[in-house]
Amino acid sequence: MRIFLTLTCFIILFSIELNGQKDIYYRIRADFSIKEKSTEGKSSLTMGQVYYDKLKHKLLYNILFPEKEVWLFKDTIMYKLKAGSVDKKPLLPGFVDFSIFNLALNNNLKDYGLKKTMFSLSGVVKEDNMVISTWVPKKEYAKILGEVKISIMNNRLNGVIFYGPTKNIIGKQLFSNYVTIKGFEFPTEILHLAYLTNGQEIHQLTTFKNIKINDWDEASFYDYPIPR
Repeated sequence: MRIFLTLTCFIILFSIELNGQKDIYYRIRADFSIKEKSTEGKSSLTMGQVYYDKLKHKLLYNILFPEKEVWLFKDTIMYKLKAGSVDKKPLLPGFVDFSIFNLALNNNLKDYGLKKTMFSLSGVVKEDNMVISTWVPKKEYAKILGEVKISIMNNRLNGVIFYGPTKNIIGKQLFSNYVTIKGFEFPTEILHLAYLTNGQEIHQLTTFKNIKINDWDEASFYDYPIPR
């Protein structure tokens, strides 16, 4: 789960204002699995269900394997609930906004939600069957953030490359195996790659299935109470 949190943090050091379809698609759930290979070469598997309601702005992972627990993301806090205990961890602002679920529900996948951020579009090129756009941070953030490149293939988000301020690649995300549900498109496979400063790499493959849109079932997960 480490890379899942790390890659998102590359571009959420700023406030955002997502502007998408008004509540046409507002809720999503799916079965998921996360396979991660650590820098030590060890593999891990996490499985369960994920629920997100953009109106409530709450993201919940119901973990079934390797141990039963709940991960609840709300605002700038991650709540980890296990066997009656609650562990709180701080998140950078924007973590939920840049989740694949919020981006997809707001129809912001193609620009990765960068249009109304500190990033601006600096160029677009076409290479074979891909359209690649380059986004650069405003000057005042150039010392801490690098550019972001987004590739679109068949009018769908194909990949994102994150660069550091010295133009080194610090992470990649590849999106594939899209499904269409009631006009809503969603990638069922996401490959995350993180490149650490010591030259090591972290690989994480997330897969989704049994996706439901605007689902009224399982209300207890969508309405999961915030721990006090």
